[in-house]
Amino acid sequence: MTVSEILRPPQPLNLRKRFALASLLVISAIAIVLGLVLSNVLTERMLQREGEVSRAFMQNLLTTDQSAEFLANPTDPALRQRFLRSMEHVVAMRDTVRSNAYGLDKSVLWSTNKSLVGRKFEDNPELDTALMGHLEVHAESINIEEVFKDNKAEHVGMSGHDGLFVETYMPILARDSNRVLGVMELYKYPTQLNAAIHRGLQQLWIACFLCAIGLFVTLYWIVAHADKTLRDQQLRLTEAQSLASAVELASAVAHNLRNPLASIRSAAELMNGGHLDEDEISEVSEEVIDAVDRADRWITELVHVSQAPQLQPEAVDLGPLVDTCLLEMAPEMNRRHIVWNVDSTTALQVDAHPATLRQILLSIMANAIEAMPGGGHLDISWCSTPTLAGIRLSDSGTGISDEVQQRLFRPFFTTKGGGLGIGLALVKRMVEQWQGHLTLAPAGAKGTVVEILLPRSTPCLTQPA
Repeated sequence: MTVSEILRPPQPLNLRKRFALASLLVISAIAIVLGLVLSNVLTERMLQREGEVSRAFMQNLLTTDQSAEFLANPTDPALRQRFLRSMEHVVAMRDTVRSNAYGLDKSVLWSTNKSLVGRKFEDNPELDTALMGHLEVHAESINIEEVFKDNKAEHVGMSGHDGLFVETYMPILARDSNRVLGVMELYKYPTQLNAAIHRGLQQLWIACFLCAIGLFVTLYWIVAHADKTLRDQQLRLTEAQSLASAVELASAVAHNLRNPLASIRSAAELMNGGHLDEDEISEVSEEVIDAVDRADRWITELVHVSQAPQLQPEAVDLGPLVDTCLLEMAPEMNRRHIVWNVDSTTALQVDAHPATLRQILLSIMANAIEAMPGGGHLDISWCSTPTLAGIRLSDSGTGISDEVQQRLFRPFFTTKGGGLGIGLALVKRMVEQWQGHLTLAPAGAKGTVVEILLPRSTPCLTQPA
């Protein structure tokens, strides 16, 4: 992987697209599951209601003419006649496929299929439930001939319909008590109920679809509005950071320009006095030219640093770069009686932007000088890891407290009166853009150690001619 690939900014998050895909899948899944659950509940509720109506009709029919007692006393001729007259109404019921009457011993006392009369059906869980006094409704939505291919013997001889088939077991109670006398069983193909269920399910699924669309549109609008707000805020933050970086860089260069300007002013004052001989004038003129060259170099670097995000990192030799920075800061350090020492070993090459790295080192040296107003020592050495290399600067200044150290790299935090507070925050951000690390820690009882680690430069291998 090349340095340019490492430094390439990550692709922006497309919040709207990700939310649209994720929410569409989740909302669709929720709508489908909810539709299935509600469809099942609606169907079961309507079937249960149909069973309750049929049970009420059957109970009233058999108790009105007192023929219900036939289920408990099937040998009574009078009860049998009354029961058969009542069953004429049951046979005439619309959509009924078959009707059976069971006694307490599970035997068929009467049926529209004469071949079933007198038979017992021991293995029938629905009949067992009905004999305990509970209404049992069972429905299938397949071809009725397939339903009757199961093991229930009472289904023999039934066929001829497709659609929703309902099997209802209705306990018949005594007129003056809750005693179960027997069970009436109806097999029905309820055309009207089928149509009502179909209409209900249609309306239910349309409602689920419209609710899902409404929820998706509402949430998408909220996320789209939030995404636009975040993008606007990110743009303003980027502009603010760019402005802060430009202000800090301009401030750093302006601060360092004071040294050559001070030299020029001193030379001008000496020459204006008129007490210099020709050799002294030539020496002062050379100092002025040197100061102007330094100022021009600083201004040129300011322009280069302002273009740093568009410039590719390159191999930088730390040794010569540090020597150049020390040459720039030497007058100020001499004035403050600061002694510096540079590691005599050979420094490694790193990948960075030379002008920007120079500004970073000068900014750190300036901070170290300001921390030693009464003089001190500045030690510069080299540090490295298997993949990184860099520089360590240690001063004997006033040092920093733990509280300040934790807040030092926050934007706009400063310990200097009137300072912008973006120097070290900007430096840290630049180093991290090069995939490097910047650490700052106390140096013993007093003083500060700043360590900058950057990716090692890979030397280009050339083929011999």
